[in-house]
Amino acid sequence: MGRAVLRRHDLRLLSGPPQVTSTSAPRSSGALRVWCAFALLMVLVTVPLFSTVLPPLFDYPNHLARMHLLKQGGDAFDAVRWGPLPNLAEDLIVPPLARLIPLEIASRLFLGMTFGLIAGGAILLNRAATGAWRLWPLLAFLLLYNRIFLWGFVNYLFGIGLALGGAALWLALERERRWLRIFSSSLVALACFFSHIAAFGFYALVISGVEAAPAFAELGARRWPALVRRIGIAGAQFVVPTALFLGNWQAKAGGAVSYAGFWRKADLLFSVFDNYDRTFDVACFALFLGLIGWLAWTRRLRLMPRLGWAACLVFAAYLLLPSQMYGGSGADHRLPTAWFLLLVASSAPGFPSRRAAITIGIAAASVLLVRLTVIEHVWREADGIYSADLVGIDGLPRGVKLAVAYPADAVHVVGIPEVHLATLAIPRREAFVPTLFALPAQQPVALRPPYLALAEAVPPQRLWAGLVGGDSIELVRLLPALQKYDYIVFTDHRPVRVPSSRCIEPVFERPTFQIFTVVHDPGCASPEG
Repeated sequence: MGRAVLRRHDLRLLSGPPQVTSTSAPRSSGALRVWCAFALLMVLVTVPLFSTVLPPLFDYPNHLARMHLLKQGGDAFDAVRWGPLPNLAEDLIVPPLARLIPLEIASRLFLGMTFGLIAGGAILLNRAATGAWRLWPLLAFLLLYNRIFLWGFVNYLFGIGLALGGAALWLALERERRWLRIFSSSLVALACFFSHIAAFGFYALVISGVEAAPAFAELGARRWPALVRRIGIAGAQFVVPTALFLGNWQAKAGGAVSYAGFWRKADLLFSVFDNYDRTFDVACFALFLGLIGWLAWTRRLRLMPRLGWAACLVFAAYLLLPSQMYGGSGADHRLPTAWFLLLVASSAPGFPSRRAAITIGIAAASVLLVRLTVIEHVWREADGIYSADLVGIDGLPRGVKLAVAYPADAVHVVGIPEVHLATLAIPRREAFVPTLFALPAQQPVALRPPYLALAEAVPPQRLWAGLVGGDSIELVRLLPALQKYDYIVFTDHRPVRVPSSRCIEPVFERPTFQIFTVVHDPGCASPEG
Protein backbone atom coordinates (compact mmCIF):
# COMPACT_ATOMS: atom_id res chain seq x y z
CA MET A 1 0.00 0.00 0.00
CA GLY A 2 2.76 2.42 1.00
CA ARG A 3 4.76 1.87 -2.19
CA ALA A 4 1.64 2.35 -4.31
CA VAL A 5 0.98 5.68 -2.65
CA LEU A 6 4.63 6.67 -3.05
CA ARG A 7 4.33 6.08 -6.78
CA ARG A 8 1.25 8.29 -6.93
CA HIS A 9 2.57 11.22 -4.98
CA ASP A 10 5.77 13.21 -5.01
CA LEU A 11 5.41 14.36 -1.42
CA ARG A 12 6.41 17.92 -0.69
CA LEU A 13 4.97 18.13 2.78
CA LEU A 14 8.35 18.21 4.47
CA SER A 15 9.42 21.48 2.88
CA GLY A 16 10.16 19.62 -0.34
CA PRO A 17 13.27 17.76 -1.41
CA PRO A 18 16.46 19.80 -1.28
CA GLN A 19 17.58 21.65 -4.36
CA VAL A 20 20.57 19.95 -5.94
CA THR A 21 22.95 21.64 -8.33
CA SER A 22 24.29 20.01 -11.46
CA THR A 23 27.46 19.04 -9.60
CA SER A 24 25.55 17.29 -6.82
CA ALA A 25 24.45 13.68 -6.56
CA PRO A 26 21.44 12.86 -8.76
CA ARG A 27 18.12 13.89 -7.31
CA SER A 28 16.68 10.43 -7.79
CA SER A 29 18.70 7.26 -8.08
CA GLY A 30 15.69 5.44 -9.47
CA ALA A 31 13.70 2.72 -7.71
CA LEU A 32 15.21 -0.08 -9.80
CA ARG A 33 18.80 0.86 -8.98
CA VAL A 34 18.03 1.28 -5.27
CA TRP A 35 16.22 -2.04 -4.90
CA CYS A 36 18.81 -3.93 -6.95
CA ALA A 37 21.51 -2.60 -4.63
CA PHE A 38 19.29 -3.53 -1.69
CA ALA A 39 18.97 -7.12 -2.95
CA LEU A 40 22.74 -7.44 -3.46
CA LEU A 41 23.52 -6.10 0.00
CA MET A 42 20.88 -8.38 1.56
CA VAL A 43 22.68 -11.38 0.08
CA LEU A 44 25.97 -10.18 1.54
CA VAL A 45 24.74 -9.44 5.06
CA THR A 46 22.85 -12.73 5.36
CA VAL A 47 25.83 -14.91 4.43
CA PRO A 48 27.00 -15.26 8.08
CA LEU A 49 23.47 -16.20 9.17
CA PHE A 50 23.39 -19.30 6.99
CA SER A 51 27.06 -20.30 6.94
CA THR A 52 27.37 -21.39 10.57
CA VAL A 53 25.97 -24.10 12.83
CA LEU A 54 24.55 -21.52 15.24
CA PRO A 55 24.67 -17.71 15.00
CA PRO A 56 26.67 -16.64 18.10
CA LEU A 57 24.08 -14.21 19.43
CA PHE A 58 23.90 -14.18 23.22
CA ASP A 59 20.18 -14.97 23.64
CA TYR A 60 19.74 -16.92 20.40
CA PRO A 61 19.86 -20.50 21.83
CA ASN A 62 17.25 -19.53 24.42
CA HIS A 63 14.99 -18.09 21.73
CA LEU A 64 15.46 -21.22 19.63
CA ALA A 65 14.40 -23.42 22.55
CA ARG A 66 11.27 -21.32 23.05
CA MET A 67 10.40 -21.54 19.34
CA HIS A 68 10.60 -25.34 19.63
CA LEU A 69 8.20 -25.34 22.58
CA LEU A 70 5.75 -23.06 20.78
CA LYS A 71 5.86 -25.26 17.72
CA GLN A 72 5.27 -28.40 19.83
CA GLY A 73 2.64 -26.82 22.05
CA GLY A 74 4.74 -27.18 25.20
CA ASP A 75 6.13 -30.24 26.98
CA ALA A 76 6.09 -31.95 30.37
CA PHE A 77 8.03 -29.08 31.95
CA ASP A 78 6.84 -25.97 30.08
CA ALA A 79 3.37 -24.76 29.10
CA VAL A 80 2.40 -22.43 26.25
CA ARG A 81 0.34 -19.48 27.50
CA TRP A 82 -0.49 -16.94 24.84
CA GLY A 83 -1.44 -13.41 25.75
CA PRO A 84 -1.24 -9.87 24.36
CA LEU A 85 2.44 -9.52 25.26
CA PRO A 86 4.56 -6.74 23.73
CA ASN A 87 7.42 -9.08 22.76
CA LEU A 88 6.04 -11.57 20.23
CA ALA A 89 7.57 -10.90 16.81
CA GLU A 90 9.63 -14.07 16.56
CA ASP A 91 7.09 -16.08 18.56
CA LEU A 92 4.33 -15.34 16.05
CA ILE A 93 6.40 -15.89 12.90
CA VAL A 94 8.94 -18.67 13.46
CA PRO A 95 6.83 -21.53 14.95
CA PRO A 96 4.27 -21.53 12.07
CA LEU A 97 7.13 -21.29 9.57
CA ALA A 98 8.91 -24.16 11.34
CA ARG A 99 5.98 -26.44 10.50
CA LEU A 100 6.98 -26.08 6.85
CA ILE A 101 10.78 -26.00 7.09
CA PRO A 102 13.32 -27.01 9.77
CA LEU A 103 13.24 -24.82 12.88
CA GLU A 104 16.90 -23.82 12.51
CA ILE A 105 16.24 -22.49 8.99
CA ALA A 106 13.01 -20.75 10.02
CA SER A 107 14.80 -18.95 12.84
CA ARG A 108 17.59 -17.78 10.55
CA LEU A 109 15.04 -16.59 8.01
CA PHE A 110 13.53 -14.46 10.74
CA LEU A 111 16.93 -12.84 11.31
CA GLY A 112 17.13 -12.18 7.58
CA MET A 113 13.61 -10.71 7.63
CA THR A 114 14.73 -8.39 10.42
CA PHE A 115 17.65 -7.14 8.33
CA GLY A 116 15.36 -6.64 5.35
CA LEU A 117 12.75 -4.74 7.36
CA ILE A 118 15.33 -2.40 8.87
CA ALA A 119 17.14 -1.57 5.64
CA GLY A 120 13.94 -1.54 3.56
CA GLY A 121 12.19 0.64 6.13
CA ALA A 122 15.05 3.15 6.01
CA ILE A 123 14.82 3.28 2.20
CA LEU A 124 11.04 3.79 2.18
CA LEU A 125 11.15 6.44 4.90
CA ASN A 126 13.85 8.32 3.03
CA ARG A 127 11.74 8.13 -0.14
CA ALA A 128 8.65 9.43 1.66
CA ALA A 129 10.62 12.22 3.32
CA THR A 130 12.69 13.44 0.37
CA GLY A 131 10.44 12.61 -2.57
CA ALA A 132 13.23 10.72 -4.38
CA TRP A 133 14.80 7.27 -4.49
CA ARG A 134 18.34 7.57 -3.15
CA LEU A 135 21.24 5.22 -2.50
CA TRP A 136 22.07 7.12 0.69
CA PRO A 137 19.74 5.14 3.04
CA LEU A 138 21.59 1.95 2.04
CA LEU A 139 24.06 3.15 4.66
CA ALA A 140 21.68 1.38 7.07
CA PHE A 141 23.35 -1.92 6.11
CA LEU A 142 26.44 -0.75 7.99
CA LEU A 143 24.36 -0.62 11.18
CA LEU A 144 22.77 -4.08 11.06
CA TYR A 145 25.46 -5.99 12.97
CA ASN A 146 25.31 -3.90 16.11
CA ARG A 147 25.69 -4.69 19.80
CA ILE A 148 21.92 -5.06 20.29
CA PHE A 149 21.87 -7.69 17.54
CA LEU A 150 24.78 -9.56 19.16
CA TRP A 151 22.79 -9.62 22.40
CA GLY A 152 20.04 -11.34 20.41
CA PHE A 153 17.34 -8.68 20.98
CA VAL A 154 15.77 -9.67 17.68
CA ASN A 155 12.12 -8.89 18.49
CA TYR A 156 13.08 -5.30 19.21
CA LEU A 157 15.09 -4.95 16.00
CA PHE A 158 12.25 -6.50 13.99
CA GLY A 159 9.94 -3.89 15.52
CA ILE A 160 12.35 -1.08 14.62
CA GLY A 161 12.13 -2.17 10.98
CA LEU A 162 8.34 -2.08 11.21
CA ALA A 163 8.48 1.36 12.83
CA LEU A 164 10.64 2.82 10.06
CA GLY A 165 8.37 1.39 7.36
CA GLY A 166 5.30 2.49 9.32
CA ALA A 167 6.59 6.06 9.54
CA ALA A 168 7.09 6.02 5.77
CA LEU A 169 3.49 4.85 5.31
CA TRP A 170 2.25 7.56 7.68
CA LEU A 171 3.89 10.25 5.56
CA ALA A 172 2.85 8.68 2.28
CA LEU A 173 -0.82 8.62 3.31
CA GLU A 174 -0.88 12.22 4.53
CA ARG A 175 -3.03 13.35 1.61
CA GLU A 176 -5.21 10.27 1.55
CA ARG A 177 -8.58 9.78 3.21
CA ARG A 178 -8.52 9.93 6.99
CA TRP A 179 -10.09 6.51 7.53
CA LEU A 180 -7.41 4.89 5.38
CA ARG A 181 -4.63 6.63 7.26
CA ILE A 182 -6.08 5.78 10.67
CA PHE A 183 -6.73 2.16 9.73
CA SER A 184 -3.27 1.60 8.21
CA SER A 185 -1.37 3.36 10.99
CA SER A 186 -3.36 1.46 13.64
CA LEU A 187 -2.24 -1.82 12.11
CA VAL A 188 1.38 -0.61 12.10
CA ALA A 189 1.19 0.56 15.72
CA LEU A 190 -0.31 -2.75 16.79
CA ALA A 191 2.37 -4.68 14.87
CA CYS A 192 5.10 -2.61 16.54
CA PHE A 193 3.52 -3.19 19.95
CA PHE A 194 3.36 -6.96 19.53
CA SER A 195 6.92 -6.98 18.16
CA HIS A 196 8.40 -5.24 21.20
CA ILE A 197 7.29 -2.55 23.61
CA ALA A 198 10.47 -0.52 23.03
CA ALA A 199 9.91 -0.60 19.26
CA PHE A 200 6.37 0.66 19.84
CA GLY A 201 7.80 3.47 21.96
CA PHE A 202 10.23 4.38 19.19
CA TYR A 203 7.40 4.44 16.63
CA ALA A 204 5.29 6.66 18.90
CA LEU A 205 8.21 9.08 19.30
CA VAL A 206 8.78 9.26 15.53
CA ILE A 207 5.11 9.95 14.78
CA SER A 208 4.99 12.55 17.57
CA GLY A 209 8.08 14.25 16.14
CA VAL A 210 6.69 14.24 12.61
CA GLU A 211 3.46 15.89 13.76
CA ALA A 212 5.10 18.32 16.21
CA ALA A 213 6.02 21.11 13.76
CA PRO A 214 2.63 21.43 12.03
CA ALA A 215 0.85 21.04 15.38
CA PHE A 216 2.84 23.93 16.88
CA ALA A 217 2.14 26.00 13.76
CA GLU A 218 -1.59 25.37 14.14
CA LEU A 219 -1.36 26.13 17.84
CA GLY A 220 0.39 29.45 17.16
CA ALA A 221 -2.16 30.38 14.54
CA ARG A 222 -4.98 29.28 16.89
CA ARG A 223 -6.38 26.95 14.29
CA TRP A 224 -8.09 24.85 16.92
CA PRO A 225 -10.18 22.56 14.65
CA ALA A 226 -7.13 21.68 12.56
CA LEU A 227 -5.05 21.03 15.70
CA VAL A 228 -7.70 18.82 17.27
CA ARG A 229 -8.12 16.93 14.00
CA ARG A 230 -4.36 16.38 13.71
CA ILE A 231 -4.06 15.11 17.28
CA GLY A 232 -7.09 12.88 16.85
CA ILE A 233 -5.85 11.27 13.63
CA ALA A 234 -2.32 10.77 14.98
CA GLY A 235 -3.48 9.57 18.39
CA ALA A 236 -6.10 7.10 17.16
CA GLN A 237 -3.46 4.53 16.22
CA PHE A 238 -2.16 4.33 19.78
CA VAL A 239 -5.47 3.71 21.54
CA VAL A 240 -5.57 -0.09 21.30
CA PRO A 241 -1.86 -0.72 22.03
CA THR A 242 -1.99 1.64 25.01
CA ALA A 243 -5.07 -0.13 26.38
CA LEU A 244 -3.34 -3.49 25.99
CA PHE A 245 -0.22 -2.17 27.69
CA LEU A 246 -2.07 -0.75 30.68
CA GLY A 247 -4.52 -3.59 31.04
CA ASN A 248 -2.37 -6.64 30.47
CA TRP A 249 1.36 -6.10 30.46
CA GLN A 250 2.19 -3.40 32.96
CA ALA A 251 0.23 -5.10 35.72
CA LYS A 252 2.45 -8.17 35.35
CA ALA A 253 5.74 -6.40 34.92
CA GLY A 254 8.01 -5.76 37.84
CA GLY A 255 11.49 -4.70 38.68
CA ALA A 256 13.22 -1.55 39.77
CA VAL A 257 13.99 1.53 37.71
CA SER A 258 17.68 2.43 37.82
CA TYR A 259 20.11 4.72 36.01
CA ALA A 260 23.74 4.11 35.15
CA GLY A 261 26.28 6.94 35.00
CA PHE A 262 25.10 9.71 32.66
CA TRP A 263 28.41 9.87 30.81
CA ARG A 264 27.82 6.23 29.87
CA LYS A 265 25.31 7.58 27.36
CA ALA A 266 28.13 8.86 25.13
CA ASP A 267 29.84 5.47 25.17
CA LEU A 268 26.60 3.64 24.32
CA LEU A 269 26.43 5.46 20.97
CA PHE A 270 29.39 3.31 19.94
CA SER A 271 27.21 0.20 20.31
CA VAL A 272 26.06 0.57 16.70
CA PHE A 273 29.52 -0.58 15.57
CA ASP A 274 30.74 -2.48 18.63
CA ASN A 275 31.34 -6.05 17.45
CA TYR A 276 34.54 -8.08 17.88
CA ASP A 277 37.65 -5.99 17.16
CA ARG A 278 37.63 -2.84 19.29
CA THR A 279 40.30 -0.98 17.28
CA PHE A 280 38.65 -1.71 13.94
CA ASP A 281 35.14 -1.01 15.27
CA VAL A 282 36.23 2.34 16.73
CA ALA A 283 37.78 3.26 13.39
CA CYS A 284 34.55 2.37 11.58
CA PHE A 285 32.50 4.40 14.04
CA ALA A 286 34.87 7.35 13.66
CA LEU A 287 34.55 7.22 9.87
CA PHE A 288 30.75 7.07 10.15
CA LEU A 289 30.61 10.00 12.57
CA GLY A 290 33.17 11.85 10.45
CA LEU A 291 30.96 11.52 7.38
CA ILE A 292 27.84 12.69 9.22
CA GLY A 293 29.78 15.49 10.93
CA TRP A 294 31.37 16.71 7.71
CA LEU A 295 28.01 16.77 5.94
CA ALA A 296 26.42 18.63 8.85
CA TRP A 297 29.31 21.11 9.18
CA THR A 298 29.23 21.94 5.46
CA ARG A 299 25.43 22.11 5.54
CA ARG A 300 25.16 19.25 3.09
CA LEU A 301 23.40 16.73 5.38
CA ARG A 302 20.00 18.32 4.67
CA LEU A 303 17.90 16.76 7.38
CA MET A 304 14.21 16.77 6.46
CA PRO A 305 12.55 19.25 8.86
CA ARG A 306 9.72 17.15 10.34
CA LEU A 307 11.88 14.04 10.65
CA GLY A 308 14.50 16.27 12.22
CA TRP A 309 12.01 16.94 15.00
CA ALA A 310 11.50 13.19 15.32
CA ALA A 311 15.26 12.58 15.56
CA CYS A 312 15.56 15.23 18.29
CA LEU A 313 12.69 13.67 20.24
CA VAL A 314 14.19 10.17 20.02
CA PHE A 315 17.58 11.45 21.15
CA ALA A 316 16.02 13.32 24.07
CA ALA A 317 14.24 10.10 25.10
CA TYR A 318 17.58 8.28 24.93
CA LEU A 319 19.14 10.79 27.33
CA LEU A 320 16.22 10.49 29.77
CA LEU A 321 15.69 6.72 29.71
CA PRO A 322 17.01 4.61 32.61
CA SER A 323 19.19 1.57 32.05
CA GLN A 324 16.82 -0.76 33.94
CA MET A 325 13.03 -0.46 33.79
CA TYR A 326 10.11 -2.79 34.57
CA GLY A 327 12.19 -5.95 34.50
CA GLY A 328 13.87 -5.04 31.21
CA SER A 329 17.60 -4.46 31.08
CA GLY A 330 19.38 -1.99 28.81
CA ALA A 331 16.31 0.17 28.15
CA ASP A 332 18.48 3.06 26.96
CA HIS A 333 20.99 0.74 25.25
CA ARG A 334 18.46 -0.03 22.52
CA LEU A 335 17.86 3.50 21.21
CA PRO A 336 21.23 4.45 19.65
CA THR A 337 20.79 1.96 16.80
CA ALA A 338 17.25 3.17 16.14
CA TRP A 339 18.35 6.82 16.33
CA PHE A 340 21.18 6.43 13.82
CA LEU A 341 18.88 4.54 11.46
CA LEU A 342 16.35 7.37 11.72
CA LEU A 343 19.09 9.93 11.12
CA VAL A 344 20.16 8.16 7.93
CA ALA A 345 16.56 7.77 6.72
CA SER A 346 15.79 11.44 7.47
CA SER A 347 18.57 13.01 5.44
CA ALA A 348 19.30 13.74 1.80
CA PRO A 349 22.94 14.82 1.56
CA GLY A 350 24.17 16.84 -1.35
CA PHE A 351 27.75 15.88 -2.16
CA PRO A 352 30.17 18.34 -3.81
CA SER A 353 30.34 16.24 -6.98
CA ARG A 354 29.34 12.92 -8.46
CA ARG A 355 32.91 11.72 -8.00
CA ALA A 356 32.75 12.52 -4.29
CA ALA A 357 29.46 10.64 -3.95
CA ILE A 358 30.91 7.59 -5.75
CA THR A 359 34.06 7.68 -3.62
CA ILE A 360 32.04 7.76 -0.40
CA GLY A 361 29.83 4.95 -1.69
CA ILE A 362 32.83 2.78 -2.52
CA ALA A 363 34.38 3.52 0.90
CA ALA A 364 31.14 2.58 2.69
CA ALA A 365 30.86 -0.65 0.69
CA SER A 366 34.48 -1.50 1.46
CA VAL A 367 33.95 -0.96 5.20
CA LEU A 368 30.87 -3.18 5.06
CA LEU A 369 32.77 -5.96 3.29
CA VAL A 370 35.63 -5.86 5.78
CA ARG A 371 33.21 -5.88 8.71
CA LEU A 372 31.36 -8.86 7.25
CA THR A 373 34.69 -10.65 6.78
CA VAL A 374 35.58 -10.11 10.43
CA ILE A 375 32.12 -11.30 11.51
CA GLU A 376 32.32 -14.39 9.31
CA HIS A 377 35.75 -15.22 10.73
CA VAL A 378 34.55 -15.00 14.33
CA TRP A 379 31.38 -16.94 13.57
CA ARG A 380 33.37 -19.71 11.91
CA GLU A 381 35.47 -19.97 15.08
CA ALA A 382 32.24 -20.21 17.05
CA ASP A 383 31.19 -23.06 14.74
CA GLY A 384 33.95 -25.31 16.00
CA ILE A 385 33.21 -24.58 19.66
CA TYR A 386 29.44 -24.95 19.35
CA SER A 387 29.74 -28.16 17.35
CA ALA A 388 31.90 -29.67 20.10
CA ASP A 389 29.61 -28.45 22.90
CA LEU A 390 26.54 -29.86 21.18
CA VAL A 391 28.14 -33.31 21.23
CA GLY A 392 27.92 -33.16 25.03
CA ILE A 393 24.29 -32.03 24.94
CA ASP A 394 23.35 -34.72 22.43
CA GLY A 395 24.91 -37.34 24.72
CA LEU A 396 22.39 -36.64 27.50
CA PRO A 397 19.44 -39.02 28.05
CA ARG A 398 16.05 -37.72 26.98
CA GLY A 399 13.85 -36.01 29.51
CA VAL A 400 16.60 -35.16 32.01
CA LYS A 401 16.57 -32.20 34.37
CA LEU A 402 19.61 -30.07 33.62
CA ALA A 403 20.78 -27.41 36.08
CA VAL A 404 22.96 -24.55 34.84
CA ALA A 405 25.78 -22.76 36.67
CA TYR A 406 27.65 -19.66 35.55
CA PRO A 407 29.24 -16.64 37.31
CA ALA A 408 27.56 -13.25 37.51
CA ASP A 409 29.95 -11.63 35.01
CA ALA A 410 29.19 -14.29 32.39
CA VAL A 411 26.05 -12.38 31.38
CA HIS A 412 27.94 -10.28 28.88
CA VAL A 413 28.37 -10.26 25.11
CA VAL A 414 31.58 -12.03 24.12
CA GLY A 415 32.77 -13.34 20.78
CA ILE A 416 31.44 -16.84 21.37
CA PRO A 417 28.74 -16.78 24.10
CA GLU A 418 27.83 -20.11 25.70
CA VAL A 419 25.72 -19.03 28.67
CA HIS A 420 22.42 -20.06 27.07
CA LEU A 421 23.73 -22.99 25.06
CA ALA A 422 22.37 -25.47 27.63
CA THR A 423 18.80 -24.50 26.67
CA LEU A 424 19.32 -26.33 23.38
CA ALA A 425 18.86 -29.51 25.42
CA ILE A 426 15.15 -28.62 25.29
CA PRO A 427 14.69 -29.15 21.52
CA ARG A 428 17.47 -31.73 21.19
CA ARG A 429 16.89 -33.89 24.29
CA GLU A 430 13.42 -32.88 25.56
CA ALA A 431 15.09 -31.79 28.78
CA PHE A 432 14.12 -29.42 31.59
CA VAL A 433 16.44 -26.41 31.66
CA PRO A 434 15.60 -23.80 34.34
CA THR A 435 17.25 -20.88 32.50
CA LEU A 436 14.66 -20.89 29.70
CA PHE A 437 13.20 -17.40 29.18
CA ALA A 438 9.70 -17.83 30.61
CA LEU A 439 8.71 -14.55 32.26
CA PRO A 440 4.90 -14.03 32.34
CA ALA A 441 5.17 -10.41 31.12
CA GLN A 442 7.60 -11.16 28.30
CA GLN A 443 7.20 -14.66 26.82
CA PRO A 444 4.21 -16.88 25.92
CA VAL A 445 5.90 -19.85 27.63
CA ALA A 446 5.75 -20.59 31.35
CA LEU A 447 7.38 -23.20 33.55
CA ARG A 448 4.82 -25.55 35.04
CA PRO A 449 4.42 -24.88 38.80
CA PRO A 450 6.55 -27.76 40.16
CA TYR A 451 9.39 -26.90 37.80
CA LEU A 452 9.10 -23.18 38.40
CA ALA A 453 9.76 -23.88 42.07
CA LEU A 454 12.65 -26.15 41.12
CA ALA A 455 14.16 -23.46 38.87
CA GLU A 456 13.88 -20.83 41.60
CA ALA A 457 15.55 -23.17 44.10
CA VAL A 458 18.78 -23.45 42.10
CA PRO A 459 19.70 -20.09 40.45
CA PRO A 460 22.72 -20.35 38.11
CA GLN A 461 24.88 -17.74 39.84
CA ARG A 462 24.26 -19.14 43.32
CA LEU A 463 24.98 -22.66 42.08
CA TRP A 464 28.27 -21.43 40.64
CA ALA A 465 29.14 -19.69 43.91
CA GLY A 466 28.48 -22.87 45.88
CA LEU A 467 30.16 -25.45 43.66
CA VAL A 468 32.90 -23.42 41.98
CA GLY A 469 33.35 -20.35 44.17
CA GLY A 470 33.66 -22.30 47.42
CA ASP A 471 30.74 -20.60 49.18
CA SER A 472 29.88 -23.29 51.73
CA ILE A 473 26.80 -21.47 53.04
CA GLU A 474 25.36 -21.27 49.54
CA LEU A 475 26.20 -24.91 48.94
CA VAL A 476 24.35 -26.01 52.09
CA ARG A 477 21.22 -24.22 50.86
CA LEU A 478 21.39 -25.70 47.37
CA LEU A 479 22.28 -29.36 48.01
CA PRO A 480 18.74 -30.63 48.78
CA ALA A 481 17.23 -29.01 45.66
CA LEU A 482 20.17 -30.08 43.52
CA GLN A 483 19.30 -33.72 44.23
CA LYS A 484 16.18 -33.23 42.11
CA TYR A 485 18.34 -32.59 39.03
CA ASP A 486 20.15 -35.16 36.90
CA TYR A 487 22.97 -33.10 35.41
CA ILE A 488 24.66 -29.70 35.73
CA VAL A 489 26.19 -27.56 32.98
CA PHE A 490 29.05 -25.29 34.06
CA THR A 491 29.92 -22.55 31.59
CA ASP A 492 31.91 -19.33 31.48
CA HIS A 493 33.84 -17.31 28.91
CA ARG A 494 37.00 -18.31 30.81
CA PRO A 495 38.24 -21.88 31.38
CA VAL A 496 36.03 -23.65 33.92
CA ARG A 497 37.62 -25.42 36.90
CA VAL A 498 35.11 -27.28 39.05
CA PRO A 499 36.54 -28.56 42.39
CA SER A 500 36.19 -32.29 42.88
CA SER A 501 33.20 -33.50 44.88
CA ARG A 502 31.72 -36.92 45.49
CA CYS A 503 28.27 -35.49 44.75
CA ILE A 504 28.96 -34.55 41.11
CA GLU A 505 30.98 -36.40 38.48
CA PRO A 506 32.22 -35.06 35.11
CA VAL A 507 30.75 -36.66 31.99
CA PHE A 508 31.73 -34.07 29.36
CA GLU A 509 34.58 -31.59 29.60
CA ARG A 510 35.42 -28.71 27.33
CA PRO A 511 37.41 -25.65 28.42
CA THR A 512 34.40 -23.36 28.81
CA PHE A 513 31.49 -25.81 28.76
CA GLN A 514 31.34 -28.83 31.07
CA ILE A 515 28.61 -31.29 32.02
CA PHE A 516 28.53 -33.12 35.36
CA THR A 517 26.14 -35.78 36.52
CA VAL A 518 24.49 -35.35 39.91
CA VAL A 519 25.15 -38.28 42.26
CA HIS A 520 21.83 -39.17 43.86
CA ASP A 521 22.88 -40.05 47.36
CA PRO A 522 21.13 -39.11 50.64
CA GLY A 523 24.51 -38.01 51.95
CA CYS A 524 24.76 -35.40 49.20
CA ALA A 525 21.56 -33.73 50.36
CA SER A 526 23.19 -32.67 53.60
CA PRO A 527 26.00 -30.22 54.44
CA GLU A 528 28.35 -33.10 55.16
CA GLY A 529 27.79 -34.40 51.64
